[in-house]
This record gives sequence, C-alpha cells and structure tokens, in this order.
Amino acid sequence: MSIDARTVHIDAPLSNLVVGFEPQGLIVNDLYPVINVAKQSDLYYEYTKGDFFRIPETTARAPKTKGRTVEFSVSSKAYYASNYALVEEMSYEVMANADTPLKLKEKAARNLTNLFMLDYEVRVADQLTTGSNLGSHSTPGSLWSSSAAGTSDPFGDMQTAKSAIRSTTGLEANTIILGRQVYDALIRHADIIDRIKYVQKGVVTADVLASLFDVDRVLVGNSIKNTGSEGLADSFSDVWGKNCVLAHLTRGADADGRNPSLGYSFRWTNPLFGTPMAVESWDDPDHGNFQNMRVQYYQDEKIVAPELGYLWTGAVA
Repeated sequence: MSIDARTVHIDAPLSNLVVGFEPQGLIVNDLYPVINVAKQSDLYYEYTKGDFFRIPETTARAPKTKGRTVEFSVSSKAYYASNYALVEEMSYEVMANADTPLKLKEKAARNLTNLFMLDYEVRVADQLTTGSNLGSHSTPGSLWSSSAAGTSDPFGDMQTAKSAIRSTTGLEANTIILGRQVYDALIRHADIIDRIKYVQKGVVTADVLASLFDVDRVLVGNSIKNTGSEGLADSFSDVWGKNCVLAHLTRGADADGRNPSLGYSFRWTNPLFGTPMAVESWDDPDHGNFQNMRVQYYQDEKIVAPELGYLWTGAVA
C-alpha cells in the first residue's frame, strides 16, 4: 500500500505546538531575521553598496534643469529553500501502554523540533565561523584566555572589528556572538572586571559585556552537539567553538528584508501544508504496527552582506 494524500494526516494542533516551541540554550532565532517567501526558489535583489556613499560632483541644481541624475545599480542572487524533515516511529504497543497517548505524540514532536533547531543553529554557526564567509577575520595577537591585566586586549580587538565593519558600510556592529568558552574567559578577564568593580560588584554578565563593548546585545552560544555516530560513544563539542563574531544584524520592525543585515533566513510555506513547520502522521503502510510522525519545513540561510561581519577565530586557548 503506497502513502497518498488520504493516508497522511496533517495534525494541525501539533503543528501549532511545534511552531510555538522554542528549545532552550540556542541563539539562532536571535540571529538571521526570517523572511517568509512565496516561492521555494527565487531571486533576491542586492544594491551596489558604493552607490549609496558616492556624492555627485555637485548636488546644486541650475535653473531650468531637472537636477543631477544618479544611478543605483542592482544585482540579483538566488535562494533555494531546502526541505528539512525528520521522522519518529511510534509502535502501537508503546502508544497503547502510554498513560496519555497525546502527550507521547507531543513529546515526539518536541524531540524532532529540538533536533531541527539544533541543526539550524549548527548550519548558521558553521557559516559565521568560517572566516572566508565574512568581510574580515583574524586571531587575536594575545588570546583572551590570558586574563591577567594587560596580557591581552579584548577591548582593543573589539574596537578593531567594529571599525572594520563601520569603515566599509557606515553601520555599527550591534551584536557580539561569543562561544561559551570565550564568554567564560571574558567574564574573568582582569581588564573587564577592573572597569566595573565599583559599580557591578565584580559580577560580569552578557548585558554588562554589551555595555562595555558598546553594542546592543551579547549573545552567548551555549549549545552543544554530539558528533558521535549512532551506537558509538558520545562525542560532545560546543557549536560555536572558541570564536567571537561581531555583526550588524537587523531585527524587530526593520527585519523585512529591505534593511542591511549580515544574514537572512528565507522560509517557504508549502501550500499543501499551510504552516511553516508541519507535523504529519500516518500508519505504517506495510502493517508494521507503528505510526510515523514527521516534522518538516523549508528554509535557506544566506549571508547577504558579508562586510557586516567580523570573526575572531580561536579567541581563547
């Protein structure tokens, strides 16, 4: 028996549950704004940056003239929203013996969504911690894990990165992304503690770092991933590694795809599902005494303005 539209059920309540559920410890939803697109693949337009800063020889208008003509060049690039899907098989025996079968399905949907969000975070982290993807990248001359006063210069290094972004875009870095090991080193750094010791009782937080480095926010990448193959020993590592990314990211009301941002996520809703992240369920067509639950969505993540990012790689030992 083949799977067809009559045997696959779109579970609307569980789809709503998945859309509203956000796993803890991830920062990816605070990075690239999500643009909902009408087509799975299409083009997006990109203005030539230099045109916005090139002042004509004169802007004065002589009588009976229309004024100086300027041009803004536009190019296009493509996105393709790949389909990401995961399935969990629930045996009839397990469902029959569960105290609350609905809770079992909710838990399965949450488990799959957790993996989706972690995979999403890994994809974006891999993009942002690859130096060639960004406008500039470097390794601190003295690693920030050298935390004694004067032995490393995180303030100077942050200013170097901020200046690199502003000098070619006119925009300020507004976000710093820290791998957890980098964050742990900075909150113990003598130069940082010295600047707050009379006002913050020596307690450094992400908000304090944002104030000290003069950005809107500092995001700490706490997530970990297991690279061990199934059936073998676990092998855990930090998703964001020992890296620090400075970026200009658009958010809030400005996150509509028309404002400069280091990256955007292009998300397509398949009209057959009617929801960005769909939950489906169907009984095994080969009578294997289990029910399938599938969660899926369509998305592409793109760095659209690499000059709005600066990577400090291997910032700590």
